[in-house]
Amino acid sequence: MPCGESSAAGAGRPPTDPSSGVSDQVDITHDDSVKKDPREYARKYQLELCKKALEENIIVYLGTGCGKTHIAVLLMHEMGHLIRKPAEKVCVFLAPTVALVQQQAKVIEDSTDFKVGIYCGSSKRLKNPQEWELEIGQYEVLVMTPQILHRNLSHCFIKMEMIALLIFDECHHAQIKSNHPYAQIMKVFYEKNSTKVPRIFGMTASPIVGKDLDLRTLFGASIKSNLPKSINSLEHMLDAKVYSVKDKELQTFVTTPVIHVYPYDSTSKVESGLHSKIEEIKSQCIATLGRNIEDHQKRMNTKKLLKRMHDNVVFCLTNLGIWGALQASRILLSGDHSQRHELVEAEGNSSDESVCDKYLALTAELFTSQCMIGDSVSDQCSVEILKEPFFSAKLLRLIGILSNSRLQQDRKCIIFVNRIVTARSLSYILQKLKLLRQWKSDYLVGVHSGLKSMSRKTMNVIVEKFRSGELNLLVATKVGEEGLDIQTCCLVIRFDLPETVASFIQSRGRARMAQSEYAFLVDSDNKKELDIIDGFEKDEYQMNTEITVRTSNETYNIPEERIFRVDSSGASVSSGYSISLLHQYCSKLPHDEFFDPKPNFFYFEDSGGIVCHIILPSNAPIHQVASTPQLSMEASKRDACLNAIEELHKLGALNDSLLPKQDHAEPEEQVLGSSDLDECEDDISRGELYEMLVPPVFGQSWINEEKIVHLNSYYIKFCPCPNDRDYKKFGLFIMARLPLEAEKLELDLHLAHSRYVKTKVIPFGVLEFHKDEIKMAENFQEMFLKMILDRLEFASEFVDLVKGAEAQTSTPTFYLLLPVILQEYDNVMKVDWKTVKQCLSSPIFRHPVDTVDKKKDFPSDIQLQLGNGYRSVRDVENSLVYVPHKKLFYFVTNIDYLKNGFSPYNKDSSYVDHFIEKSINLKCPEQPLLHVKPLCNLHNLLHNRKREDTEAHELEEYLVYFPPELCELKIVGFSKDIGSSISLLPSFMHRLGNLLVAIELKHMLSSFFPEADKINSLKVLEALTTEKCQECFSLERLEVLGDSFLKFAVARHFFLMHENLHEGDLTRSRSNLVKNSNLFKLAIRCNLQVYICDYAFNPLQFYALGRPCPRICSKETEESIHFCFDSVKNQNRATEARCNKNHHWLHRKTIADVVEALVGAFLVESGFKAAIAFLQWIGIQVDFEASQVVNICRGSARYFPLSADVDIPSLEHNLGHHFVHKGLLLQAFIHPSYSKHGGGCYQRLEFLGDAVMDYLITSYLYSAYPKLKPGQLTDLRSLSVNNKAFACVAVDRRFDKFILCDSSGLSEAIKNYVDYIRRSVSCSCVKEGPKCPKALGDIVESGFGAILLDSGFNLNKVWKIMTSFLDPIMKFSSSFQLSPMRDLRELSQSYNLELEFLPTKLSKTFSVEARVTGNGLCESASAISQSKKEASRIASQRLFSNLKARGWKTKSKTLEEVMKSTDKTEPQLIGYDETPIDVTDTNSMGHIMVQRDLGSKSDPEIRPILEVVDTYSPCVTPVGELLPSSPEGKLNETFKNQECSGDLLRTATATSRLYEVCAAYGWKPPSFECCKEEGPDHQKIFTIKVTLEIEEIPDMIFEFVGEPLLKKKDAAKSAAEGALWYLQQKGYLPNTTGN
Repeated sequence: MPCGESSAAGAGRPPTDPSSGVSDQVDITHDDSVKKDPREYARKYQLELCKKALEENIIVYLGTGCGKTHIAVLLMHEMGHLIRKPAEKVCVFLAPTVALVQQQAKVIEDSTDFKVGIYCGSSKRLKNPQEWELEIGQYEVLVMTPQILHRNLSHCFIKMEMIALLIFDECHHAQIKSNHPYAQIMKVFYEKNSTKVPRIFGMTASPIVGKDLDLRTLFGASIKSNLPKSINSLEHMLDAKVYSVKDKELQTFVTTPVIHVYPYDSTSKVESGLHSKIEEIKSQCIATLGRNIEDHQKRMNTKKLLKRMHDNVVFCLTNLGIWGALQASRILLSGDHSQRHELVEAEGNSSDESVCDKYLALTAELFTSQCMIGDSVSDQCSVEILKEPFFSAKLLRLIGILSNSRLQQDRKCIIFVNRIVTARSLSYILQKLKLLRQWKSDYLVGVHSGLKSMSRKTMNVIVEKFRSGELNLLVATKVGEEGLDIQTCCLVIRFDLPETVASFIQSRGRARMAQSEYAFLVDSDNKKELDIIDGFEKDEYQMNTEITVRTSNETYNIPEERIFRVDSSGASVSSGYSISLLHQYCSKLPHDEFFDPKPNFFYFEDSGGIVCHIILPSNAPIHQVASTPQLSMEASKRDACLNAIEELHKLGALNDSLLPKQDHAEPEEQVLGSSDLDECEDDISRGELYEMLVPPVFGQSWINEEKIVHLNSYYIKFCPCPNDRDYKKFGLFIMARLPLEAEKLELDLHLAHSRYVKTKVIPFGVLEFHKDEIKMAENFQEMFLKMILDRLEFASEFVDLVKGAEAQTSTPTFYLLLPVILQEYDNVMKVDWKTVKQCLSSPIFRHPVDTVDKKKDFPSDIQLQLGNGYRSVRDVENSLVYVPHKKLFYFVTNIDYLKNGFSPYNKDSSYVDHFIEKSINLKCPEQPLLHVKPLCNLHNLLHNRKREDTEAHELEEYLVYFPPELCELKIVGFSKDIGSSISLLPSFMHRLGNLLVAIELKHMLSSFFPEADKINSLKVLEALTTEKCQECFSLERLEVLGDSFLKFAVARHFFLMHENLHEGDLTRSRSNLVKNSNLFKLAIRCNLQVYICDYAFNPLQFYALGRPCPRICSKETEESIHFCFDSVKNQNRATEARCNKNHHWLHRKTIADVVEALVGAFLVESGFKAAIAFLQWIGIQVDFEASQVVNICRGSARYFPLSADVDIPSLEHNLGHHFVHKGLLLQAFIHPSYSKHGGGCYQRLEFLGDAVMDYLITSYLYSAYPKLKPGQLTDLRSLSVNNKAFACVAVDRRFDKFILCDSSGLSEAIKNYVDYIRRSVSCSCVKEGPKCPKALGDIVESGFGAILLDSGFNLNKVWKIMTSFLDPIMKFSSSFQLSPMRDLRELSQSYNLELEFLPTKLSKTFSVEARVTGNGLCESASAISQSKKEASRIASQRLFSNLKARGWKTKSKTLEEVMKSTDKTEPQLIGYDETPIDVTDTNSMGHIMVQRDLGSKSDPEIRPILEVVDTYSPCVTPVGELLPSSPEGKLNETFKNQECSGDLLRTATATSRLYEVCAAYGWKPPSFECCKEEGPDHQKIFTIKVTLEIEEIPDMIFEFVGEPLLKKKDAAKSAAEGALWYLQQKGYLPNTTGN
């Protein structure tokens, strides 16, 4: 262990005591601007070794506390010119543990100015070269574990030439014979003869390591002869020379502790009796193991785990005594399964934990009974029981040492043990002993132990407590040897002996103080333990001698390692790394709680050596890989794994970086560059600014025309409903002709009180306009737009309309809206120039000097005194006036001569009196009153404000009376009919403009693919209009439909194009292609965003010719226009202000939604072909070849041998489809856990079936429920296209009877769930009960995937079958709560109730209480589940049901209520217009029939040996029963034909396979015996008998007699084949029969 970490502990103060060993500290009291210089506190020998390291690669061999890390820091400092930015190279510092990585990184940061990056298990994972390139560009020193560097070198994320200095901490791990990442890095990636290799610097306290060397002392052998070879080999591996320092130079700085050996007496005799009892308990538990064929691997794993647990319990009993064993049993029993596996350091494979629970419970009960004193368990804290057998002699000796040391001031002690469970048990005992209460103890184990109680944070806290003195005793595993640096530790006790010389040296180095003690506990009766300690000291001396005086140049031969390289990327994988990479690949395959994909390894003897066969999980693209013959099992395993990696890359399952395809499985040409903001860009509230297209039809100007201008004319017909208003006829005049679809535009403009005006466009040809008429028309349009939108300008006496060219150049739209006169008989429309001129001749538009302000000589009956002078009644009637005291404008409908100022205003007063109250005195009260209608404000009339249950009724106009003198005449001839019409025009023109944009998009698309021409532009407009627009339609429903089709089309494409991708890869590929971020980028690339409408129409921001937008947008003004400063949040907020460039805000998701909605629009209007053409235009390829479908159907024939296990006619009947390709049907029901075939499962078909079911059900819902709101449609789709809904189908159709699986857990879960469902009245009752196994829903999806393929993608046929399955789906969907938590929140908000969730963590589960309070209510419900989320969901569901039963209901309708009240139409399969593919193939059918004949074999018979007459079969006899001589005859032909051993057994010798099986199960080796010899000496025939003792069946022995053969070897093989066949039939071997 390097001592450099001491600088971290002592940073901030210079060393005051050289003997303390604190050498690497840096005085950080300097100003930060001063460059740190690690040479300031360097020792002489450190500087000398640094100088040597600059000249050549070296390995520094120094003891703990000698400052090796500081030498590395000095070397970095000297090589700073190569690694300091902007240099491109870096320094990589490797440390073998996470603790060391973090510790050493802190030392480097404290000692230098380098930018340090930390990379270890807890840090972020960088997944590609680009991310590492950024890291290397940012940091100068990268501190990491060797596994990370090895992985990145292998996948070419980092290259060796990028590294200037490579430092190996604890470099002794780089042994030639080891597979440590240090050795792999040097063997595979370091080229000694290259000039581009880094400087190598190694640090170690022991140049040799490994049990194979050190424990030879246990057998009396010396390592003296191996030492030189080991040191030389380490030098050879690291391409470096070992250097050290003489002891005399170190004595000043380093303290060596005194070694003491503390003997203890042998264990009590009581222990031996307990040993036999717990051995008996173990045997009983093993005997209970089931022999279900499906659980072969699980049973084997359980047995391994049980034996590992038993070994740990026995170890604790021997080393700690009964109390320690009891505590170990309780610890193992109390933890969860993952904790238990880590405590005993076992692999976390699938196993039956109940057997282990039983064993631990029985052992704990046994130990508890042994600790009984009287009627109660003795108090272990009392001094009286500190004796054997409660405490072992070894533990009592330890207690004695600690008791004698407890009174010394500031004592700190570390006790080293070799096992995690020992550390926890021993720590617990020491904490409880009153005798040792002055010792404050805890335990320390590695973070990789997986213990929730020992996270990295917890470990750091414990170490800091020990460092500060809050703790003074640690019980540690080997993690404390290499990662713990405590300067004040003075006592180190080895409770368990070190396993290696390195462990001996490093644990001794933990005692850092002067006069420290290094203590060993040894059995006084075991001389070998003393010899081991003595051997360690001798070995250390020999190492030091060998370093000083070399005695040999001999090295171990470095075995040549096979490497697979990818030329395109440079990624390379060695055979050693290939094992972990293959496991990594398998772990990424789709899996669930009943299937854990892992490679299985089988080894066989061959003439050339040992061959390894790998059986990959059934959902991998390859099923079996074999190695070439090798000298050892490990070598054959590596070779086979590398072959598998090479094959997986060839098939595309691994990418060119040799990693499982995940984020990059999709074709790059369809998925545009990724971004970290892909999934969170919509967190930006304002979205992004985009310019919306102005219809080109509106953009054609007449400004450059000659005297005569020809404009296309269109009558805008208004038909009010009810007919309670008069509207002035208006026309639209425009340079270009409107597209045909725009000429047919009809829409409803919605008024108050459910009234509306049907509006449509009627073309009337071309009209001529003179220049002066154009000018007049422009002025009129400017006038009425100002009047309705900027009316306050008309409060003044004069309004200027003379803007001329300025108005034209500042607007992007050129059209005129003018009053017209229809001559219906002549079918002629003319501009009502009389009205236009009359309005424009109003006094307000003339200069003030021209206005009339005194009484003219009018007849008395036609003159009125107005507020702005005398006016003729002819001018006043049907005109617009302004009432100053009201500040409002009014239309004069008529003059009521029967009323004047003296007329009654109400019962109590006249108009004169009324206005006096308002402080207004009428001067001419005798004048008749004006009957007026107020000029209303404009609204968005495109928004339907009508309720579904209301009808339109006539509404009387709101009219009032005003004396003329209170009114000012503004616009003559501007009648209320004109006012009514112009209030409709902005909304109408907004819709027309949006339609023209949609038409423009349609025409653009038609130029790329002709199918687009068939779509209705109104449907395109619907797809471009968001809900935010508040129109009568929006894209949401089309988006739901388009999303499901996009999912189906892409799924079909990927399924056919990538036969070797598993379901997980296919799902990721599809998700990457159809995710919002990618659709957004594709849409932007095609400029689709300019057509989208995502804002509600605001009439106040209606701009046209005559009313140009006042906001001129440029780079300088953009921010001020579209942002406003929010003083509360202190940030800019987006505004909805319009600018002259027609900018508006769009979220990325909105743009992606439009893509899906357009797909839906093409489906509804044109069909599949048009939708696919649109997808191809936007950049998503979904095409395929018919031959691909045919090939997949043909390939399914390989599943036909399984037909004997499935009742195909019954299954076809239940599915409702007769299969041409039966293999597809069989594949659809193979769970991935099933292994009795040549690979393959239903998952790929499930992927395809899920997609087609999604589209078919969405099509059903879309067409059957046209009135469902988009949100309701989405919810119903989510519930219908749901695994639980499909599970209801599986139960209804009894598909559970046909599923093929090798998991008893899954079979049991399916049975429990199916029984529960069938006990219920219907699937709608399924709200709690047993958990639904996902496999039930999966087989429904895979079944539909199989039908889709077998029908040649005939969706009409699949649609027919799907609709017959809908009853259980719809029953489930209409009643099941999509989100009980959401429903509960809505209910709580409706009644102002307070809702809270109160979670509680139990031992292995979560309990959640949901509670609502308020309004006199207090109701709660609780639930317990494995996850907090699921417990919250169930509790919400229960509470919601309780509240509903008590009458509390949400104000909004539930989905169930909506479904009952919604009209249902005839459902349709939307858009299907493809021709089915002919997949019938007579050749493949013939092949299938042959396979069927071969598959119909009868099962073999097993008969007792006494019944055997002419056959030899395996036989079973009870213990003690003699096996009679076997008669002559041949091996049973039935057995032979079965080929029971499968491909693997045929490849290897049965004899070797039988030995392997026995070893794997922990049974005694098989016993072969020649039970009969016949014939003359030159032609003898031998009969061999093999005997097995199966531990799980202790009262039976098994004897198998083989066939009489000429050679004993062949006869033994025959007997072994019989044994293997029997074991396979009984479930001890998996059935590995191939195709």
